[in-house]
Amino acid sequence: MPGGSEKKTTPLLTRFQAGDLDALVELLNDPSISEFTTVPHPYTRGNAREWMRFVNQTTRKHGETRQFAIRYNNLLAGGFDFRRLQKNHKGEIGYWLGSSFRGRGVMTEVVDAACQYARKRWKLERIEAFVYPHNQASIRVLERCGFSKEGLLRKYYRRNEDLVDALLFARTF
Repeated sequence: MPGGSEKKTTPLLTRFQAGDLDALVELLNDPSISEFTTVPHPYTRGNAREWMRFVNQTTRKHGETRQFAIRYNNLLAGGFDFRRLQKNHKGEIGYWLGSSFRGRGVMTEVVDAACQYARKRWKLERIEAFVYPHNQASIRVLERCGFSKEGLLRKYYRRNEDLVDALLFARTF
């Protein structure tokens, strides 16, 4: 499981814990998170319990954790996950960060450390991330971490009744 970056600074990736439910509900009730992710708004305690069940099922299925809690100064600050992993080839990342933790370089450090971990753990040659074109903060994080924009995917996601575009970013090793 990845820890902090090689700089040994504050952000850590850990497993989600049962005690994270209230913090998940509080952090994920931020409308800006649902604007840039598939997280529902409002986010309920029931949603948090469903997420924890999903994390536990995925961990059992793969025999390892793929969804991580981001901790900053021992507080739950966000989430990070690896998706669609194909060992020795590629995988996808997704992430979110609570509003009170933004603007501190936390996510840049987490994404960089997690990419290094994935490269070593699963021998990935490529890591992909999909973002909405208006998510400038996430785009900046990806660019700082060595990702390049590869294209615009028209009508890629369904959000409510609308089909919306996504940008594909990738980092290769």
